[in-house]
Amino acid sequence: MAKAIDWIKMNYDRAAVIAAAVFLFISAICISWSAIQFRNELIAQLPPRPKTASQPPVAVELDRAAEQLQAPSQWKASTRSGLFVPEKHFIGADGLPATLQNTEVHPPVPNEWFEKYGLPIEEADVLDQDPDKDGFTNLDEWQGNTDPTNKDSHPDYVTKLHLVSATEEPFRYIFSSRIKETFGINDIEQSEPTQFRKVGEVIRGTDFKIVKFTEKSERNQYGINEDVSELLLEHPNSPAQVTLVKGKVATSPQSVATFVYTWGGRRE
Repeated sequence: MAKAIDWIKMNYDRAAVIAAAVFLFISAICISWSAIQFRNELIAQLPPRPKTASQPPVAVELDRAAEQLQAPSQWKASTRSGLFVPEKHFIGADGLPATLQNTEVHPPVPNEWFEKYGLPIEEADVLDQDPDKDGFTNLDEWQGNTDPTNKDSHPDYVTKLHLVSATEEPFRYIFSSRIKETFGINDIEQSEPTQFRKVGEVIRGTDFKIVKFTEKSERNQYGINEDVSELLLEHPNSPAQVTLVKGKVATSPQSVATFVYTWGGRRE
């Protein structure tokens, strides 16, 4: 023991270095051992890793929809997708929004007629239009039950005639008297002498011939029987007929009527 102490005294620096080295070596071993123990304790305290759950159906559908949105399908113009259905809207006569289902846009023509022939129902003057250029408007074609898009299908041209005025003219002669089978004929102005005619003869001043005599009588407002016999006159060159009642002025079949012919917006 004394020798060891003497050696330490003689080699103090070397002994200090050896002691320090031993201390550091032991410290390193302790630190390493502590680290290993801490790691083992930490692993033991961690909960077990849960199993991977399967993806719910809703999430699968959402993922599928997201993929489709990344590459949307192209819609074809010739078909309807079912999502959007076109519907025409208008402002009705009452100022409120209207559709083809609840409003007749151009009365009296039904909406279906415009749809049938592909006419622009949304245009205000569609009834006055003439798409096939045959001289008849869409309204004329509807009234005539013809095709407004086919120029060979149109109403009769006589439908273009419109009566403006009509004037009834009195027949110039009157059946004034009768003697058996002879009939007295006077002009309504009493400016000519009486004509005496029989069945089959022509009344002078006209082309009408007496073709039939019918004897008639009826009570007047005073209860007296009145002679209302009739003479039937015919025109030899036309189907015109005139019935002369005794003592009364008849209407001439040659009355005057004024017509106007409309074509392409012109009136003639």
